[in-house]
Amino acid sequence: MSKVKIQGNASGTGVLTVTAPNTSTDRTITLPDTTGTLLDENSSVPAANLTGTIADARFPATLPAASAANLTAIPAANITGTLPAINGANLTGLPAGGITEADTWYQVTEFSISGSNTSVLTNLSRTGTALGTGMTQSSGVFTFPSTGHWLVTFQMAYRTYVSVPYMYSYIQHSTNSGSSFGVTIQNAGNTLSTGSAVYNNNHLSAIIDVTNVSTHRVRFTVFSANGTSTSKIESGSGTRMTFIKLGET
Repeated sequence: MSKVKIQGNASGTGVLTVTAPNTSTDRTITLPDTTGTLLDENSSVPAANLTGTIADARFPATLPAASAANLTAIPAANITGTLPAINGANLTGLPAGGITEADTWYQVTEFSISGSNTSVLTNLSRTGTALGTGMTQSSGVFTFPSTGHWLVTFQMAYRTYVSVPYMYSYIQHSTNSGSSFGVTIQNAGNTLSTGSAVYNNNHLSAIIDVTNVSTHRVRFTVFSANGTSTSKIESGSGTRMTFIKLGET
């Protein structure tokens, strides 16, 4: 029959003591039929040697939610093999990326400015289909669909029949539901008389921080510095307004 031999270490001076547990039951310890070293709390097991199935009882009933606070740095040397493909269906809680709102409007019919008057552009219509919810407007006053930092652009095309020293265009912003408007940005062009119609355009843009959709409004106004002649604001794609949401406020 097989025999058990305990062999000392010729270089060591310590005493190895095998201690029996405090039990009144007979026990049998079966040694594995292999050559190797017994494991203790300081031992490591190569991942290739881990096989089988771990019982469900070894896991807590509720796992903690994954968060950046629970992630610690993993040394690159410890990452081996091929990672599985990422499935978008398994990714949750990620912020939306890219542009979510974009809208363009235009002047439907030609608009006349008689003399030195400041006028709000009102006969407006959407160009195509908006990305997202889109802007709404009433009598030329626009309401934003959501809070955020919005890029607002205004291109005004116009023609004059006499010299006009200043043809102003404005983006005006209100924070009190349209009770009053301040000038966010303005631009001015001019034309010189040639005896016939002269065409020109103004282009301006501003980033507006919309913190409350119930109170923030925007509109577009024009002004001709010539008090004796009628200027024309062109319709169609020449005079248009664009709204793009860049990000959250």
